[in-house]
Amino acid sequence: MSTTRPDARPVLVADIGGTHARAGLVTEPGEPPTRVFRRPTRSFDGLAEFLAAALRELAPDPAPERALCAVASPLDHDPVELTNAGWRFSPSAVASDLGLVQVALLNDWVAQGWAVTALGGRDQQVIHAGVAQTEAPRLALGPGTGLGSAIITPCGKDWRVFASEGGHISFAPQTARQRAIAEQIGQRFGHCSAERVASGLGIEAIYRAIQAIDGREPVLNNAEAIARAGMEGDPVGREVLAHMTDALGNAAGDLALATGARGGVYFGGGVIPALGEAFDWQRLRRAFLAKGRFSAYLEPVPIIAVTHPSAALLGLSACLRSGG
Repeated sequence: MSTTRPDARPVLVADIGGTHARAGLVTEPGEPPTRVFRRPTRSFDGLAEFLAAALRELAPDPAPERALCAVASPLDHDPVELTNAGWRFSPSAVASDLGLVQVALLNDWVAQGWAVTALGGRDQQVIHAGVAQTEAPRLALGPGTGLGSAIITPCGKDWRVFASEGGHISFAPQTARQRAIAEQIGQRFGHCSAERVASGLGIEAIYRAIQAIDGREPVLNNAEAIARAGMEGDPVGREVLAHMTDALGNAAGDLALATGARGGVYFGGGVIPALGEAFDWQRLRRAFLAKGRFSAYLEPVPIIAVTHPSAALLGLSACLRSGG
């Protein structure tokens, strides 16, 4: 049964990532937008400019009074700074510029976590079915420009979703080669986090570290080119993707242990879909399970790939349904 009044205004929802920004209109909370406006984030100077362009393209009638935006940033300061996008803005100023009553912000991986609660069968690929514990937390994480994560917990008949900075746990190398890579990255950045190896940024950092270790000058300068080289059989590119996959599985296993996420681990983000069939899920699961005597604890945990093309927008709609 619809929960939307015939005269209800739509809500503008937006997902602002380090690489791409998406927006749509929610007329039925819990349902995904029927149309999505998608552009490179750096095509715009800030949130107000992007939302204004989205409103022009989507041409809602009636016009929304509210916007709910998922952003890749901590939200404990105003103005908000999106480091990977080069944006700095105040939500209240954006609302004023656009003539909206409210612009509310949500951590981007909280939106991804809410999406987990609303996925249909066509929106996910089961990598390992396992045996989900229905009352246990779930974990959403994945590599995009960085490495994001969120914790989803049952709460009565509903859910609660909590932001996590799991991408910034320390990377735990498992081999001599990985230790050398971690040392190179640590020297460069002062710390080798999981994000520095298990993300788009990580693909670039691993590549530069390998070239330095092996005494070669880097010839590729971005994650897309490095990943493409690996997919086409280049040995250095293949090694980079293998280390990135190991690091992602390793971090996912650590976070699942830390949060008790026996309800399932849901992988999203932009890197895995971009790699397509070249992404080695079995390699990831081996790294996920490589926890010594606690491998048996993780063995039944379901592993799910989120395949919805605009999962964060779906998550924002699910959050609205829950009263967000």
